[in-house]
Amino acid sequence: MNRQYIGLVDCDCFFVSAERAFNPSLEGKAVAVLSNNDGCVVSRSREAKALGLKMGEPYFMAKHSHPDILYIRANHDLYQKISDKVMSRLKSFTDEVEVCSIDEAYILLTGLKRLYNTNYIEIAKMIRESLLKELKIPVSIGISTTKTLAKLASDKAKSTKGIYAIGNAKRNKVLSGTLISDVSGVGKKLSEKMREECIFTAGDFVSRPDYWIKANFHKHGMDLKNELNGISLFRVEKEHKSPISIQQTSALKEFSTDIEVLKVDLIKHIRKASCRAREENARACVIEVMLRSKDFRVFTQKTKLEFPSNQELEIIPCALKALDMIYSPFIIWRSVGITLLGLVYGDVMQNDLFDELKKSDDRLGRVMDSLEKKFGKGIIKIGK
Repeated sequence: MNRQYIGLVDCDCFFVSAERAFNPSLEGKAVAVLSNNDGCVVSRSREAKALGLKMGEPYFMAKHSHPDILYIRANHDLYQKISDKVMSRLKSFTDEVEVCSIDEAYILLTGLKRLYNTNYIEIAKMIRESLLKELKIPVSIGISTTKTLAKLASDKAKSTKGIYAIGNAKRNKVLSGTLISDVSGVGKKLSEKMREECIFTAGDFVSRPDYWIKANFHKHGMDLKNELNGISLFRVEKEHKSPISIQQTSALKEFSTDIEVLKVDLIKHIRKASCRAREENARACVIEVMLRSKDFRVFTQKTKLEFPSNQELEIIPCALKALDMIYSPFIIWRSVGITLLGLVYGDVMQNDLFDELKKSDDRLGRVMDSLEKKFGKGIIKIGK
């Protein structure tokens, strides 16, 4: 099998970087972006990190412990627009790009060496300089022969000059100096199990014999070992992967016991979820309404729709009935949300044998989407 070379492009402090790209006066200042409704810190500039601000720190604590930091409420529409531009710029180098999240993408570098007549480090520099010059977005790029190693390299690139490569010569040294808990694909439970087996570093793990790893960690363990040893099992997948569900939720502006407040927020979330479903050409067969209490207890209610839909005007009545079923005026609520489930795509519908074909007409929703794109978010309001 021919060796492939993969880059993992990770936008640095993405939400902060996006704010700076939009407002250059923020450059060089200690900045933190807050989650919806000023809940907690979700992105920090290097200056804010140097002052000791922690990721996830609640705003009400942070503003007292770090009053000199500039706190900004998240603007997810802005971040998505800038993310789209970043991914589009990456695809101008090669169409072999796998978008992982709003701020991360794998890029297949194999073949670009001949195209640009230079090595992979120099190609990474070209990509990095292009994103910084054209979009004002700094990125870290990790390069290696597998996705797992490229991800590990990108983490290390953040503390170097923005680019880090893990090749055969330095791989063992890097693995020996990397905590197993810092490896992509090793979650909390798996990390705890590995520690019980005296595996503390990635080097400890790959040194164990195959039969032992198969017996203790099965296929996932062997896949992880091969990837860490430079044997690529997971290709860069440029095809778009359709979601199996669509969720939209956020914290309320203030804790509340008022069902009218919950309804307003729920409708707002249904609007966004429906818009996303139309973008994916998907329709939901089932919806799930979620309420989270002040003390983080979660209450949910699922409802099957009469027919698959991505229209807020069809989903809202069912969602409000579900909300009524789980709402209590004696509980203080912190958030509400909606999840669209049982998604079907395109015109493929499964109907009851004795029912005539029923299908949601999404033309109204698409008109609403186009109006918002032209005149801005929130131009259209939906009543209860």
